[in-house]
Amino acid sequence: MESRGLAVSDRDGMKRILFDANYYRLSGYFRAFQNDPARGDNDFRPGVSAADFLEPYRLDRELRSMILRGTALVELTVRSRFAYLVARNGGAYSYAGVDSYEPAVNRRGVELRLSLVANIAKWMGMSSEVCIRHYRRTGEPVPIWAAVETMPFDTVSRMLGLHRDTAALRELFHSLDVHANLRASSEIIHAMVYLRNLCSHHSRLWHREMVIVPPVTRAMRRRYPDFGYEQRSVAQALIALFYLADAINADDSYSSEIRGFLSRNRDYAQGVRHPLHWE
Repeated sequence: MESRGLAVSDRDGMKRILFDANYYRLSGYFRAFQNDPARGDNDFRPGVSAADFLEPYRLDRELRSMILRGTALVELTVRSRFAYLVARNGGAYSYAGVDSYEPAVNRRGVELRLSLVANIAKWMGMSSEVCIRHYRRTGEPVPIWAAVETMPFDTVSRMLGLHRDTAALRELFHSLDVHANLRASSEIIHAMVYLRNLCSHHSRLWHREMVIVPPVTRAMRRRYPDFGYEQRSVAQALIALFYLADAINADDSYSSEIRGFLSRNRDYAQGVRHPLHWE
């Protein structure tokens, strides 16, 4: 790092940081302070010190913690409401069969509902929850309100994207104040899964180019007219998270907390709003 021009005032301290944080993880934060990493010039710009990239690294940790509280709220609410609405419409025990889902094929030719049903069966089989063990022991079918608690958010999101009970899905999304078409609505939830997984795995958010972003509806833009974001930025995902969490809470306390955090850290916030391409 010194040979690339980084000013290191405390070599032992820098070694400890690398020991604890992993060079590879930190290197994503170096890029904004290097000459031209997209073209292979990884030398640091003159005057750059470790403090420059350690600050966004620290602030990312704080933002991830706040995001995870919001995605947990969305995840638990979606699980509960989806299970209730499908069961109320007579689908309490049919969720594990292919006939409950629309046929669809991905780019690799995989039949999505077949892989989904296999995934549901896998998580059900792996579960050690007391209630699931009870159903397994008695041979009774597991109702959807118990089953959804055994599955990761990604599996529940895939159920939303393919389920044939469109009435239940519309009521679910309307309860979240999302009035887009069913495909866009399910894509919003899928983007929350992706955001949650990034944060759960301690991934970099600052200057990240998102692979999966939610459609931003007119209602979201009207709710937060001054919240700027660039396409494929973390901020694009945040505006959807704000909207969902505030709708569930019936107030703006969640969005206000994160927006306040970003307002207090304006330089860092630019990296949340602006994805960079270093490949």
